[in-house]
Amino acid sequence: MTRATSIASPSYHVQSTASELRNGFPYFGYHDSITRLWSEKWRTLCEHGIYPFTDAKVADFDPVFDEIVKLSEDRSDFLYKPDEYARPFFSVGYDLVAFARRAEEDKDDAKARDFYLRAAAVYRIARFPVNRSRLSQEAWEKGKAAYARAGQYLNPPSVPVDIPFSHVDVSAGDLGLPIQAYLRMPNGTKPRDGWPVLLFICGLDAYKTDHTPRTQAHMDRGFATLSFEIPGTGDCPAAPNDPASPDRLMSSVLDWVDAHAAEYSLDLSKISARGISTGGYYAMRIAHTHSNRLFAAVAQGGGCHHMFDKAWIYAQNQMEYPFALADALAYKFGYRENEPVAAYADDARKFSLLDSGVLDRPSCKLLIINGMEDSIFPIEDSLIVGLKGDKKDLIARGNRGHMGNPGAEELLYAWLDAAVAGKP
Repeated sequence: MTRATSIASPSYHVQSTASELRNGFPYFGYHDSITRLWSEKWRTLCEHGIYPFTDAKVADFDPVFDEIVKLSEDRSDFLYKPDEYARPFFSVGYDLVAFARRAEEDKDDAKARDFYLRAAAVYRIARFPVNRSRLSQEAWEKGKAAYARAGQYLNPPSVPVDIPFSHVDVSAGDLGLPIQAYLRMPNGTKPRDGWPVLLFICGLDAYKTDHTPRTQAHMDRGFATLSFEIPGTGDCPAAPNDPASPDRLMSSVLDWVDAHAAEYSLDLSKISARGISTGGYYAMRIAHTHSNRLFAAVAQGGGCHHMFDKAWIYAQNQMEYPFALADALAYKFGYRENEPVAAYADDARKFSLLDSGVLDRPSCKLLIINGMEDSIFPIEDSLIVGLKGDKKDLIARGNRGHMGNPGAEELLYAWLDAAVAGKP
């Protein structure tokens, strides 16, 4: 566990609305035990297939969490041991893949697809929140393999593509590897000028295998979607600790879109980006750093400045996020040695979009949407971006937590549809 600290300015809105406070910040009781995490937070999400349990079945997870409760003696610090936590998921994932292969042999594509998606969901929770150990990395690879098999049975299919990291800077910590992404193309009649493009920027824990319903919704509205991970997560080769690495990443992705526009009939005048959660931070950034190459962007649940406050960082492990969020973000931003949270807290302001001047640049059309009660990234960060400059629309949803759901998805789909249609 990480230490707490006294509250620093500002007085975050979420502190005024929480039902329970500890050290001046909201406290959620499901941090107390594995049983409470599963029964109070996650099981309901799993029953309804809500992220992070997209494509999941609760019957696959009940026995796993029963075993984890026994192994951990119901202690929540078991979640801080990624290899021990991941191990109980593997037998279930293995069985689901075996069922999927049997369905393939029987030529039952729909059943194969569903079993592969269920397996990918099990492996997703096994490596949750980030692939930062031997077994969590193995779970990521197995989940990715299962999703790739499922992807061929989706309608439209999900197609893996390797994007050259053309702006790589190895001296800054980038890896000289391709940017792995998934491309989905809409069905139906192609618009005269080609398909509008949506860059789907993933989050801290939500990788390119995890957004089937969201990419489906965008494709049903006529967007070609290209999904990829952010620095420090999944397969992303961009340096996690360099604030400028996402600019090199996004330039490389946009170069690929430009180069393949004719092949896929893409409308280069209608390239949008959507970032979710931590990906919302990168959507805010790309809206300003690449405004000349984007038509529009949506930042959902993102932060930009106060998410890097020391006081906020030291409180993250007790708030809305079910795991140790400060530890996960420290790892994601490249702080992986001794006392990583302390090192991250001391250094985090270098990632601020406000302090760095990124928000002073012109932006493309930008929607910022989040819940007022978000205790993952403070609503104050949405207000900073939404009230700075022009071409911004801000939706701060009352009585909603991180990402602004339920209901935020429909609002942002409508906003993007209107933007592409040229409606005010």
